Amino acid sequence: VVKRSVPDVCATCHIHATCHQIEGKSVCICNYGFVGNGRTHCQDKDECQIGASKICGNHTLCHNTHGSFYCVCLDGYRASNNNKTFIPNDGTNCTDVDECEESGLCGRNARCVNTEGSYRCFCNDGYKLDNGEHSFHPDGNTVSCKEIGCGSPPEMKHGYIVGNYSLLPGSAVHYECKEGFYSDEGKLSYCTANETWEPATLSCKGVDCGVPPSVLNAHPASLSGTTYGSEVTYNCVHGYFMASGNQTAVCNAKGQWDGIDLVCKEIDCGKPLLIPHTEMTWDNSTTLRSRVHYQCKEGYYFNGGRNFSECTIDQSWENITFVCKEEELFSNLSIFNETCVEWERKTGSLGVQKTYTFHIRGQRWDEKTFSEDVIFNITTSEDNPKVCLDLDSGSNYVVNITTISSTNTPVSVTVAVQTKVKEAFNNVLIFNDTCLKWRRNVRGTDVEDRYSFHVQGQRWYQKEFFHEMIFDLTTHKQAPEVCFDLQPGTNYSVNISMAALNFSLLVSMTTQITVFTDVILLIVQQQNKERNEGAVLGTAGKKMV
Repeated sequence: VVKRSVPDVCATCHIHATCHQIEGKSVCICNYGFVGNGRTHCQDKDECQIGASKICGNHTLCHNTHGSFYCVCLDGYRASNNNKTFIPNDGTNCTDVDECEESGLCGRNARCVNTEGSYRCFCNDGYKLDNGEHSFHPDGNTVSCKEIGCGSPPEMKHGYIVGNYSLLPGSAVHYECKEGFYSDEGKLSYCTANETWEPATLSCKGVDCGVPPSVLNAHPASLSGTTYGSEVTYNCVHGYFMASGNQTAVCNAKGQWDGIDLVCKEIDCGKPLLIPHTEMTWDNSTTLRSRVHYQCKEGYYFNGGRNFSECTIDQSWENITFVCKEEELFSNLSIFNETCVEWERKTGSLGVQKTYTFHIRGQRWDEKTFSEDVIFNITTSEDNPKVCLDLDSGSNYVVNITTISSTNTPVSVTVAVQTKVKEAFNNVLIFNDTCLKWRRNVRGTDVEDRYSFHVQGQRWYQKEFFHEMIFDLTTHKQAPEVCFDLQPGTNYSVNISMAALNFSLLVSMTTQITVFTDVILLIVQQQNKERNEGAVLGTAGKKMV
């Protein structure tokens, strides 16, 4: 038995077919979108032939492809899956596009109305098309809506339009005045049949608040006007300050001054400043420009600026540099002209007599036995006393000055004074044998000085001879001269004392021997010889002398 081979059905399937097993048998079936026997032919199936609305849905177009198809939405519609093409096997459909969502699609003075698959444009109220049509579709053509009726309503000075209005004849526009203004002539304007607004002009008047009211203890400093929005500024009168409230008031819309609540109170500085060691002279007034005067207490003196303080606009007493210092009875003490003392007296009492006690103790440096102890008083009212002391030259002094303070407490100061040796005589010269002259260097020509002269003369050849003179000379000359009545042939010592300076000078002078004196000298020599030879001749010689 010869077995016949069974052909492979799947191997015979068309290129656009697929082999399927059905009830144990292999069967070739054309793929989706193709029709045929599956073996010899499988041709494209035109799905769109049954109609786009049936296969794609409403508002669609169907496009066949080899082995398939696709759908697109008509103009004015878009696919719900937002794709340009679709196959409705996922439920995609075409929905209307709202073209009016695009701003300015219809142009100026027009509004857009969406339609199924399209849109239409209508002129706004008060506008119309030139061709008389009710609506239009731009379609790239320039179409404009032109205004109809009365046009824009008139402006109202200081006013504004309230609510909606129409530009058609017979319509009215309602106005209201702005805040701070009012109208007595009406607030309506009408669009007439000849497309004009009547009345054509309207205006509002500004409210007037009148003269600003008075404010207690204040006065208007500036005023910008009396109409709405005007301002008036108040200042407190002299001596008062702003305690609360506003300085500025405003004219409000009701014709009233708003914000007048300024409160001015009188300036009060309170108690004055306390300054140490002072006494106040004050009338207890604490208002503006009140004054308090200060005076140092006894035992203190003033140092600083002015002695009063004023109550200022800041409600405080002025700061002053008034200071009271403890009195100084011996300030800036110094020595001048060698024997003079000066000092400054700083007290709170000017021109008051003050008594100073001077205790002077002196000792001369070149004379140990010399000492001086003097006490005296000086009374003066000067604030810068100067006292010149009568001191010896060439001496050391301790000067203690004592006075009583304002508190009856003794106050003293001690200074050391060292005097120099005065040149009472300078360039002493002997002339004409019996005359002296010198220069007076320590005192001026306006001061007289008294000189004491003690003259003593002796002769070496005549032991019994002695000549003495004592006299005074007062002169103011800068170069004094004095001539003595001296005996010839004599040696003299001249002691000159200057009382004012307690200074003396010793000068030696020798007078020449005259002819008469020569004779006497021979006689004396003879007498001496005879004295040696005998007493009788010697006695006779003495009698002769």
